Amino acid sequence: MNAYSRIPLAVLHRKVGKEGGAVALEFLILFPFVICLIYAASVYGILFSWQVRMQIAVDRSTASVMRLDRSATDSPKEEAEALANGSIQELAPDFMGTVTDACVVDGEMVVCSLNVSMKDGGCTGKGGAAATNELGKLGFFGGFPPMPDCLQATAKVAY
Repeated sequence: MNAYSRIPLAVLHRKVGKEGGAVALEFLILFPFVICLIYAASVYGILFSWQVRMQIAVDRSTASVMRLDRSATDSPKEEAEALANGSIQELAPDFMGTVTDACVVDGEMVVCSLNVSMKDGGCTGKGGAAATNELGKLGFFGGFPPMPDCLQATAKVAY
């Protein structure tokens, strides 16, 4: 027989009941932490999906220039720019709104760039097309989690 077999069952329940307050206290401390982790993961997941969708759009629009036959046209630079800009109009993510002049010809290269400003003035000085839709604030906890000033996707191809 062990020491607990001689103690009445009611006494054991009282001891366990007093320790239940520690579990409640632990729950109160850890619950907000878990909620913040889930919230931060969801916000960063949204940012990651936006970045991937923007990068796919600029990659495919620059790749569309590769099918251009330079010998078949008198002005290959204008043709390449028009082809890339027309392609990115179709491929740009919906959250960006209308995208204009996202692709430019720089010498023998076509450069396509998309920007999403996460803060006021976040994408100043960066080339490419910016989102025309008002994205608002992503999240409701102010500065948590820390967000980048600007999301940018750029692709270049020599044609």
